[in-house]
Amino acid sequence: MKPFVSLLLCLFFLNANAQQTKDPAALVQEWNTANNKQDIGTLIYFYDNEVLFYGTKLKKQECIAGKLSVFKKYPTLDQQIAGQVKTETLENGDVKCSFDKAVNTNGAIKTYASYLVFHKIDNAWKIVVESDLTTDANVEKRKWKAKGAVACDVDGDGVKEYAYLVPPPIDTTKEMECQDDSCVAHIRFSNRAIPDINIVSCIGGGVDVLGDLNNDGKDEIGINPQWWTSCWSGYHVYTLKNGKWIDAVPVISTHCNQWEQGVKVIEKDPKKPGYVIIHYSQLTEDDIVTRTKSVPIK
Repeated sequence: MKPFVSLLLCLFFLNANAQQTKDPAALVQEWNTANNKQDIGTLIYFYDNEVLFYGTKLKKQECIAGKLSVFKKYPTLDQQIAGQVKTETLENGDVKCSFDKAVNTNGAIKTYASYLVFHKIDNAWKIVVESDLTTDANVEKRKWKAKGAVACDVDGDGVKEYAYLVPPPIDTTKEMECQDDSCVAHIRFSNRAIPDINIVSCIGGGVDVLGDLNNDGKDEIGINPQWWTSCWSGYHVYTLKNGKWIDAVPVISTHCNQWEQGVKVIEKDPKKPGYVIIHYSQLTEDDIVTRTKSVPIK
């Protein structure tokens, strides 16, 4: 066996044995040191064959290629573990290590709430997830944006969830028919503890985040349900009360003319607390006109 190959094998077994005797929190510090030294040889041993690497499933060699790219871009990269490493044993036995990582790139320091997840393989701990909360939030945002979702806080807990419309299945063998005769669409939320909003006779439409119209600390949700024909539609405004969705105001009659003119359907009444101003369409003897009135909101 060639001396160089023998040396690599010795290093591999020494490193593997070291990982068997250390807890994940200690390995975080070694992982950090390897990053600062840009020690690819050591980093190779830390990763499992497949890693969820900053939101993307990658092979080990792809993770290493990513590290090399960062090291090339920032040759003086320095990162420090700020404070303690907090460990949490997950249901499957993996260990999640959370820590603040202060990263210095060319003199600019940024701190990230970071984490590594270790999985035990053949009695050695291997990294199966590497990420930070900033990256996770951006990945989550892109995922929901791809669904046409909008960010809102409908339960008032201060945490944004995403709302999106699930239209009913359409019967493509017939003209203007749903597979379900009721044509029920659903507004769903990324937080599945929030109940769906079920909308009868709706085949599409965009979800509007209307803000806190009734001053209860929660966003109201609006939608102009699409239908097969007709420019007339009823605009719905929903508010979450005691875990159930109710109509915040009666359904607002609207026409295409109003939407084409960009008239806002509903807004707070600045002169009357607990009231909103609605803009609705009305058919007269001569034309279809947009009217305005102030109504109480639930």
